[in-house]
Amino acid sequence: MRFFLLCLLLLTVVCSTSAQNTSCNGVRYKMPVFASFQRTTVPYATAINQLGQTITLSMDVYEPQGDTAKKRPVVVLAHGGSFIFGNKSDMARWCELLARRGYVAASIQYRLYPVFPLGFPDSTKIMDTAVKAVGDMKAAVRYFREDAATQNRFRADVEHIYVGGYSAGAVTALHTAFLDKDDDIPPFMQALIANNGGLEGNSGSPTNQQYSSAVGAVLNLSGGLYRRGWIRADEPPVASIHGTADATVPYTTGVAAGLAYLEGSGVLHPKALQAGTWSYLKTIPGGGHTNIYENAAYAQPLNDYWMRACALLEHLTCYQPDPEKTTNTETPAPSVGAWSIYPNPVSEGRIWVQLPAESPDSAFDLLLFDLQGREVSRARLNGPNTCETTIPDIPAGVYMALLRSASGVWGTQKIMRQ
Repeated sequence: MRFFLLCLLLLTVVCSTSAQNTSCNGVRYKMPVFASFQRTTVPYATAINQLGQTITLSMDVYEPQGDTAKKRPVVVLAHGGSFIFGNKSDMARWCELLARRGYVAASIQYRLYPVFPLGFPDSTKIMDTAVKAVGDMKAAVRYFREDAATQNRFRADVEHIYVGGYSAGAVTALHTAFLDKDDDIPPFMQALIANNGGLEGNSGSPTNQQYSSAVGAVLNLSGGLYRRGWIRADEPPVASIHGTADATVPYTTGVAAGLAYLEGSGVLHPKALQAGTWSYLKTIPGGGHTNIYENAAYAQPLNDYWMRACALLEHLTCYQPDPEKTTNTETPAPSVGAWSIYPNPVSEGRIWVQLPAESPDSAFDLLLFDLQGREVSRARLNGPNTCETTIPDIPAGVYMALLRSASGVWGTQKIMRQ
């Protein structure tokens, strides 16, 4: 039943406002409601690299600019590069996408295999590096929980921390979420895990390691897991995108990047469904490892993936009941329904917007989205009463209009374009 209800909710881009969290208004976390973001680079853990050196790991944290919510869900992402190459800046595109939707998004630096001093790794060495990366990601998750309990710099909602990544970063995130002590772990991997501080890893300070590294969901961009059997009932939900012609991380099973065996999204997805764990897979027929993220021909399915992925995270953040929460002390969001658009349906491009009388703001943005969550127009309105504006020449159908100001989002209205 839980699986069915979640699937039903994710079929609808815009749904009712949640009573679980007043930063949830049915739009935030699913659509880009913030015009800009801010980025901060912070150290999050110390660790010992493959050369025996103690290093400091940092991450780039992206936040919605001007956000006043007291708690925000966090998405921790890791870049690709076969555990040899890559940089945390490689995930800037996705961190910005998430921050504009209201998340705190972090792209982490993690320990890579130093190929220049040590030479090209074999499968055991690359698996050891992957285990180290998992420990680093868990330390980053713990960082946000420790920060929330101390400085509260990033106002993280510690009950809603998610992980994800691309390629090797997705491999890291999948193992962070699904590898645990109850799994059937091969002896060679058990030894690697033990040598790296156990399943929690040895990254981070003693106080960092006192916090939980549990995660609520996984965003898997062309990644894989060592064994599909590690996915069992009640594991975190996963949203995946993968090309069937991926020659780096196999869509089904095979040796990834010529280095180590992995089982890709094409077999992880049915296994998750069989186990009773919620899973969504956007399969890209004929898509490769990188071109599905770069080639304009794949822009539509990529947008569809992010629509579903953000709808999943919004649902987990806003609609999951928590019996321990009996009160909510966050600042109330602007009241919904205090504004209107006419005429509706719209037969011509000209419309009038009745702005909310109770708003202290004089400037508003009116954003128009199609039902796939794509922004199709944006207009600046200056109050305080009724404003006239136009909408573009768009196909007939149903659209969602969102009104926001410096005070926040004032809700959405359906518009019918004739």
